[in-house]
Amino acid sequence: MSSIDPATMAKQLATFDVQSFKQRYTEQSSQYQSQLNALGKVESALREFRTAVNEMNNSTSGIIKNSATVSSEGFFTASADSKALKGSYQIFVEKVATTHQVSTGMPASLQSTTEVPLTGTLTFEVNSKTMTLDLSTLDSDGDGKATMADLTSAINNDPNNPGVNATLVRSDGQTHFMLSSEETGEANEIVVSAAGTGQSWFEDAFTKAKLKQISAAQNAIVWLGEKDNGLKLEGSSNTFSDAIDGLDITVTKAQQAGESPLTLNVDGDNDATKEQVNKFIDAYNSLMSTVDEYTKIDTENNTRAVLASDPTLRAIESQVKSVVRGDFGGLRLSQIGIELDRNGKMTLDSDKFEQAQTKNSQGLEAMFNGDGNLLDSIDTIIEPYLQFSSGLFKSRKDALKQNIDRISDKQVVLERKYDMAYDRYLKQFTQMNTIMRQMNQTMSLFG
Repeated sequence: MSSIDPATMAKQLATFDVQSFKQRYTEQSSQYQSQLNALGKVESALREFRTAVNEMNNSTSGIIKNSATVSSEGFFTASADSKALKGSYQIFVEKVATTHQVSTGMPASLQSTTEVPLTGTLTFEVNSKTMTLDLSTLDSDGDGKATMADLTSAINNDPNNPGVNATLVRSDGQTHFMLSSEETGEANEIVVSAAGTGQSWFEDAFTKAKLKQISAAQNAIVWLGEKDNGLKLEGSSNTFSDAIDGLDITVTKAQQAGESPLTLNVDGDNDATKEQVNKFIDAYNSLMSTVDEYTKIDTENNTRAVLASDPTLRAIESQVKSVVRGDFGGLRLSQIGIELDRNGKMTLDSDKFEQAQTKNSQGLEAMFNGDGNLLDSIDTIIEPYLQFSSGLFKSRKDALKQNIDRISDKQVVLERKYDMAYDRYLKQFTQMNTIMRQMNQTMSLFG
């Protein structure tokens, strides 16, 4: 009788004992992991769709676009968002906001290397903010000296700087120490004084008598209508935001007294609006394409996508499609040329949409910008799915992760069962080998 290999036999039998369970657990784990990965892809697609919808659902990048044109260039520019009312506005630019710029009364011999006093203070005030520079701190290397270049750097880099820039400017062979406010407007006038230095040339340079004004701190002034007869708008900035609802006006040059106001025309920008509508359509189709990829059922080939029976995805698809088929501002998407084909893909009939822009622009605005508009409604139904702490996607993914963990625990237990079975079979076959050896020895005695 020949002997057997205990290890080989033990491995074969132990594997047979656990093989069906191992295969089942592997298939289940793979299925759950595939579902988890697919849910992650759909969740990402839904977030991208929601981001696109939210970006389109604001005044600056909304679906409805307006344009603003000025009758004469060079005096001001304007931009109109979706809130701007179409029409013509008369604008007169009286003043442009400017920064305060002064040249200090430093000696004509001034150079960047000219030494400055290391005692006393230099104080700046701009728009009720104050900075007091201790001149002793200018001697950073301890050599007992500091220059105008050091002073310029110290002013500009001081953490308490109230909004003033210091520069050394070379003009006509002479160096000038210039101060300028960072922001425009009357409130940003620079007030500066030096004290306690013991050097009159330095302190006198910052007195009102010695300061030479290069540019006054000035507010911008714009009139809606004729100068002195219209509505006066004044501000420290050259940009007037929402002085007219939905319009931003930035002035660049003042008009001359007696000149007529300029005309600002606000009208719908049909091409830009159409471009935004196409972005919405692309975002919708991208989402639905992703959902379909993971939920489709192919009856012809008898195949099912990994999330074909998932209720979360079916609910998303159903709710989003239901919303886009709804009525908003008295209109449906189909009435403005946005159709859903038999496969659920959204398409744009350009001719029909252009007719809607021409004949029913108010209806379009109500659909996309009015109370309870289409984009708001889409965001409302998507929001419960994407909440970080309690969203439906999170709950669904957590459940799948728990299933994967349970399968992993079962696989660990199965490995132990395999080890125990292997040890048992190994012992049994080893004993069998011993018995067979003894029998062979006994039989050999009877030769």
